[in-house]
Amino acid sequence: MKAMSGLVLAASLSIAGAALADEPSAVGYWVTPEGGSVVQIEQCGANLCGQIVGLRTTRKPGDSPVDIKNPDKAKRDKPICGLMMMGSLTPAKTAGKWEGGWVYDPESGDTYKAEMKLDGPDKLDLRGFVGISLFGRTMSWMRETGENKNRCTPPKAG
Repeated sequence: MKAMSGLVLAASLSIAGAALADEPSAVGYWVTPEGGSVVQIEQCGANLCGQIVGLRTTRKPGDSPVDIKNPDKAKRDKPICGLMMMGSLTPAKTAGKWEGGWVYDPESGDTYKAEMKLDGPDKLDLRGFVGISLFGRTMSWMRETGENKNRCTPPKAG
């Protein structure tokens, strides 16, 4: 009897693992509106986070704008390239949707609550808001395809 229940448990876990593998994923590289930046979204523990890994609007090679509008004066000389600009996005009950996170806008220096959802395999709608989602703005990001020659090298930790 124990062997049978072990077999049922193993089969159940296998099916659950297969279902999770089929879940839509936002992990990958995304181009922001107007194609200005490339953000890498990845797993950060149980949540998703995102870091700027490419700047397409940089004027010349090696030029890396800094986070001049950061409310923390000590961070205003830090490069935008390598900046962690979103985090704490937890999976929602609806597949392909994440909520409860934050997003930082280096153009304004403001941080907002955030949620995002996949709109197909190659389009991601990110909503930043104050208070409740009704008071916010949605930006559509497109999954990066092909090679990005404007990758930046994030600053080394430490």
